[in-house]
Amino acid sequence: MYSDNYWISIFDAIPTWVMLLPIFICSIIGAAAIIERILFYNRINADYTMLINNVAKEYSNNIQQALLQCKKVPGPISELIYNTIAFPVSMKERERVITENVYLAQKKIEKHVGIVATIATISPMFGLLGTVTGMMKSFSALSRVGNVAQDLLAYGIAEALITTALGLLVAIPAWIFYNYLVSRVEHYAKDLEYVANALLDFPVYTMEPHKRSNG
Repeated sequence: MYSDNYWISIFDAIPTWVMLLPIFICSIIGAAAIIERILFYNRINADYTMLINNVAKEYSNNIQQALLQCKKVPGPISELIYNTIAFPVSMKERERVITENVYLAQKKIEKHVGIVATIATISPMFGLLGTVTGMMKSFSALSRVGNVAQDLLAYGIAEALITTALGLLVAIPAWIFYNYLVSRVEHYAKDLEYVANALLDFPVYTMEPHKRSNG
């Protein structure tokens, strides 16, 4: 009994805004991650099938023009193309370069998406925690006072439910944007796979790019 009263007294001492703070922090982090990802995906948005075809046309005759084609398109996929063709390597070395750059490109494309999923998951949990503690405070006050006006009790319960509502207000948009970001990741993953396979079909040269283009 003493232990129960001890924990109830601890929750009684916690103001409502303390339970709202984690939800507010989640909303800021989630919004920042979503905005950053949308801007990033819009910046790297391009027709990579056309890009790799244009690079392939220039690659055999003018390597500098091929590299220039890569520089025109920002983002990790064009960096993959550039890093693969910029230096003469053996086929085995090329496969290693492609594998490493595909991994780096995937990391850049998937960056912060997991954060949005985490925000969407934990925000309603924080809201539920705030509601549970708020309900505990309301019924604790009721047990101490005894008969209390119904409107005061209803106010206490409504105040407790605010955290759940705010948690859901953060979680629902976060889930919507998370699914959107996942669709963009899958889209660029297909582009990445197509470009990587195309690069494996490029001819292997052992001469430096500037010598080959001048030769």
